[in-house]
Amino acid sequence: MEASPAPRLKVHRRSVRLDRLDYTVLSPRPSEEVRFATNYFHETWHVITSERGAALLARLCWAMAFQRRERTVILIDAPLIVPSPFDADPSSPIVIVNNDLGSFNRAAARDLRAQLPLSIASDGTVVLQTRGLDQALKNTSEFRDRKQGAQSQNQHQKRRWIDLSNGLVIVAAPPPVLRTWAVDLSDVGTWSHEGSSWEYLDYPAKVGEVQVLDDFDSMLAKAQLARSRLYPDAANRKLTEDERSDIWADLQRGVEPTAPQASVRGGASILCPGHMNWAVAHGD
Repeated sequence: MEASPAPRLKVHRRSVRLDRLDYTVLSPRPSEEVRFATNYFHETWHVITSERGAALLARLCWAMAFQRRERTVILIDAPLIVPSPFDADPSSPIVIVNNDLGSFNRAAARDLRAQLPLSIASDGTVVLQTRGLDQALKNTSEFRDRKQGAQSQNQHQKRRWIDLSNGLVIVAAPPPVLRTWAVDLSDVGTWSHEGSSWEYLDYPAKVGEVQVLDDFDSMLAKAQLARSRLYPDAANRKLTEDERSDIWADLQRGVEPTAPQASVRGGASILCPGHMNWAVAHGD
């Protein structure tokens, strides 16, 4: 397993006041060409992206694990955040948190969301060093052995928080978990099962998952076209379940290997997000 070499990862740095405290917010530069989407499906928060997006996410997690400045978080927002490639529903910005750098609570999430998109000027560019990830990927067995030994003695180092809070998808964990996510996410996209690959961030709870689509850009374009055709007034709101089913059904009329998995509602087979395998579920 190898990650795309990227030892110099440049991000913007901003000082932001959240919950009456000063935070440092790091964010990928708008020139990054990868895109991310989020959705909530089957009681799981998904971060959906391409193979290159997963590689960037891996390096952001690795870099975040080694941050030392108190109350530092990583924000992924527009233009890197785009609608869901399954139905073009609006996505939420993503915040990556190192639990050991101080609390990022719901009040902080509320204050950050209220300021998005950030209009304050960048305080400068920070270069995040992630060469350690390349070293870990050269011998993943040794990395996992060290991780298991350390975590078995400290339950505190296993905790994580993956949830939607005030319109932000929060992905929070202590440094050992962030490093493990980085190694695991470096493998997502290097294999594919019927159009996608995935990695749970909290197995076996399965509250959070990163899903890589082989044809992310094409799926997004088709979903946006179907949505604009069927519901031209719904660009900035969440669809109802019936509206979402209509879009899945519309997309199924041109079924391709990269289409989402199938399910059944009201006796008719329709498309819905999943792991790209075809399955039939009973609807109401």
